[in-house]
Amino acid sequence: MGAVAGFGKPKAKREPVEVAEPKPLDKSLDQLLGVRKQRMDRYERERKDARQAWRAARDHFRGMKLAWREAVDGSKQFWAQARRDFMSMNTTSGQYQKSKAVYERMKQAAADERLRCMEALERCRARRAMFFTARARVLAANRQQEKLTIIRDEMRSLHQQEGA
Repeated sequence: MGAVAGFGKPKAKREPVEVAEPKPLDKSLDQLLGVRKQRMDRYERERKDARQAWRAARDHFRGMKLAWREAVDGSKQFWAQARRDFMSMNTTSGQYQKSKAVYERMKQAAADERLRCMEALERCRARRAMFFTARARVLAANRQQEKLTIIRDEMRSLHQQEGA
């Protein structure tokens, strides 16, 4: 049986010893870093896609530029040959007039080719701007990620010092 009141010393009530429990680590920064990492991966994918699109646009532009140059050279050579033939009396004035009309059409075709070339150049420049925008976004995200990682590491080291 238990102690009855009035007989002997009453039992001492023990106070629980205050032991500081370690604070749980704050996981919100780790979660934020995870989200930022996913965002960075998406930005890098976008940058890679923009670079590929820019390269494709440059290749297309080079092809258009070569086609334009070939059209200009072809029309110049045709006209030079027609003039040589006329001056050497190999062709009649009627044939010369036909050659002149063909040359004018070739010149117009070369001008149209140049317009298409300039449109391709504008598309190429737009793709370049998209690439450099995406690149700047990736660099900014990398800097932000580094800052957050440094903050997280500092907070962990402070937490370990408090616990020690």
